Amino acid sequence: MERINRRRVLGALGALGGCGLLPGCASQASTEVTTVRTETSEERKKPVPTAPPAWKYIPLDCNAVAETAYRIYPDGGCMYALVGSVMIELARKAGEPFQSFPYAMMRYGDGGVGGWGSMCGVVNGGAALIGLFHGEKSKETREALITDLCVWYETTSLPAFKPAEPLWAEQAEPCVAGSLLCHVSVAEWCKATGLSAFCMEKKERCRRLATDGVIKVVEILNRKAEEEACEFAPLTPDVKACIDCHGKNEPGDAVGKMRCATCHQFDKKHPSP
Repeated sequence: MERINRRRVLGALGALGGCGLLPGCASQASTEVTTVRTETSEERKKPVPTAPPAWKYIPLDCNAVAETAYRIYPDGGCMYALVGSVMIELARKAGEPFQSFPYAMMRYGDGGVGGWGSMCGVVNGGAALIGLFHGEKSKETREALITDLCVWYETTSLPAFKPAEPLWAEQAEPCVAGSLLCHVSVAEWCKATGLSAFCMEKKERCRRLATDGVIKVVEILNRKAEEEACEFAPLTPDVKACIDCHGKNEPGDAVGKMRCATCHQFDKKHPSP
C-alpha cells in the first residue's frame, strides 16, 4: 500500500481552496475583500437635500370634483374616490405633479382600512390631502383644517349628495354617524334605516358619502387658499368638556378629539358631556 505523503495532502487541500470548493475558505476570502463604509458623525449631521415644494393647491370647482368622485368610486372605494377625484381635477388644471400622483394606493382605505372598520376613508383621505397641501411643521393650521372636516363628519346628517342619475339605488337615507369609525358610522345608518350593511342602498350611501366628503374637503382647501386668515369649525362643546376633564389635567387618561358619548356610557355620577 502506498504511504500517504503529508506534503501531497496539504498541496491538494490548497488546490481545493483555490478553486473555491471549501465553503469556509470561500467565506473567509469574501470577508477579507468586502468593506462596508458607514457614515461619519459629521455626515449624519448634514441636512438631507429637499426638492422645492411642488404640491401647491389650486382651487377647484366642487361640482366637477363631486361628479368625478361619484363616477370613480366603484374602482376603489371611498378613500380612493375622494383623493383620486381631487388629483384628477388638479391634473386637468395644472398637469404635473398631480398627473403622476399614485392615488391607486388609496384603495387601502376602503371599508375602514382594508375592511377593518376603523377610520372611515372619507376622513382618512381628506386628512391625507390636507396634510399634502399643508405639510408645514407648524401643525396648528393643519389640525384646524382636519378638525373642521372631522366635526362635520361626526355631526352632519349624511349623505346629502344626490346624483343626477343614481347608479346603485334610488334612495340613500341620511343619518348622523356620531363617529369617525367606519363600523360605527355604518351601524348607525343601519339602525336608522333598518337595512343591512350589505345591501345596495348601503353601498349607494357610502358612494354618496364619499362624494359629500370630497365636496367638504375642497371647500376647506379652497377657503384656506383664497383667505389666509379664515376660521374653521371648533370642537363641539361636549367634546371640549371631556378633553378639559380627561386631557392633560388630572386624571390625564384620554388622548383624542372624537365624540366620547357615541361609544362610552356614563353612570349617573358622571357629569353629562
